[in-house]
Parts: sequence; structure tokens; C-alpha cells
Amino acid sequence: MKPLQSAAAAVDAPGNKAAIAPISQSWFDSSVCRNCSAQLTTPYCGSCGQKAARRLSFGDLFKESWERIRWFEKDSVKTILRLIFQPGLVARDYVHGKRASYMHPLKLLVALVAILVLILAANQYFQRFDFVGQSRDVDRMAQRVVTYANWSFTLGIVAIFLGSWIGFGRRLNYNAIEHAVLAIYCQNLILAIVIVNLLPTLLWHSPGFILLHKQASGYYLYVIKLTIVTLAYSQFFRLRLSQDWPRLLLACLIYAVASWGLLRLYATMLLWIIDA
Repeated sequence: MKPLQSAAAAVDAPGNKAAIAPISQSWFDSSVCRNCSAQLTTPYCGSCGQKAARRLSFGDLFKESWERIRWFEKDSVKTILRLIFQPGLVARDYVHGKRASYMHPLKLLVALVAILVLILAANQYFQRFDFVGQSRDVDRMAQRVVTYANWSFTLGIVAIFLGSWIGFGRRLNYNAIEHAVLAIYCQNLILAIVIVNLLPTLLWHSPGFILLHKQASGYYLYVIKLTIVTLAYSQFFRLRLSQDWPRLLLACLIYAVASWGLLRLYATMLLWIIDA
């Protein structure tokens, strides 16, 4: 073992008196990674990838936090902007190995769902019903469904996946996980559009406006979602509409039916659980 690594291991050893020694600048000045104890020859550890650590100050802590937030926002905004016009191409690039250029699909999904949940909590979008007061039992059940409704946003992933897998199967030799990447990226774009669509309700959150917003959104958002999925399928599978339109139509039909059916199955299951 190299001397520096041996020294680091000795310091970190359980019960070693040096492990409880006061912290000093010399600890950070040595050429040892303070994450994995490997020897440092560059500013970043060749073993674990961590940047050479230095003693924390308030400025360093703030700067590190800001850099993480800034890079997260930069990656997410860059990915969403590309998704707007090329959802299928983003997914295709990702499964072909171009991954540093885009935010991980699941990481982006979690971020978007979190933002959506916060917006829905702020505007009480799901707490506005046009049948409130007509039946205490119906009101109670609706409120319980709302409690669990925030977790239904990802059902679209399953619907997109079913349309992709059943409609196109092993076309271009994509496996199930690669179909899932397409589905997640598509749903990310859909969630981003839903978030933008909800922004007016943060300014005008009267019950009347929200009910009107719900009714209108039910029509144009459905068209937008179907357009996104159609475009994504076409790009991901390199379709030629003149030849492949029957398959594309089948895939979109499967998506539409699956999306409608899954949401209603989800609501039915919740009502059954609540009523049980």
C-alpha cells in the first residue's frame, strides 16, 4: 500500500486516536482523496471521481450548493427545450449512448412531478369540484381520491410504453428498457406542458376560474398529448408516414385506449379501497 494511502487508512481506522484529532488544514493539503483514500494526482479522484476536498467555509458551502442547483436547472431546461420538438430524437440519442448531453429521464421525471405536486397544492386544483355540497358521501370519497391523485401522473408512461411495445415491437431492435426510455421522456414533456398550463391558476385561483380551466384543459391537453406521442413514435422508430402510417395509427390508438383505461382503473381501485 502506498504511504499516503496507509496513513489515511490509519487515521480512519476505528478506535485510532488520530481519528478524533482536531481538524487541520494539513489534512486537506495532503494528496489523498478524502472520500475513498486513494492517492490524488489530478484535481479529481481517479477512483471515485470526487473533486479534491478542502476545508469548508460558508462561502464554499454556498458556492457548492449553488453550482449543484445551477447545473441541475441547466440540464433540465436544456433537455426539456430539446424535447419540445424532438422527443423521439432525444430518447433515441439517449439509448444510443449520448447521455451526458441530456438529463437522466428518471431524475427529470422526479423533478417535474415534485414541481407539479407543489403547484397543485398551492392552487388547490383538485380540491375544486362542481358537485361539492350535493352529497356528503360523494364529497368525502372525492376528497380521499384527491389525496392519492398526485401519484397518478406517471400512468401515462405505461400507456406510452404499451403503444410503443405493441405497435412497433422489436423494430430497430429496441428492447423493453429502451421502449421505456422513450415513454419516460415523452411523459416528461407532457408533465412540463401540464405545469405551464397550470401557471395561470396560481394567479387566478378562484373556484370559478379553476373549474373553467379544468373543463377547457380536458380538450386541448388531450390533443397536445396525442401530438407529442405521435411525433415521438415517428422520430424514435424512424417512420416513413407513407409506408408506416397503419402501425403509427395502431400505436396511437393503443396509447389513447390505455391512457383512458388506466386512469379509470386507478380511480376505481381507489374508490374500492376507500369504500372497503
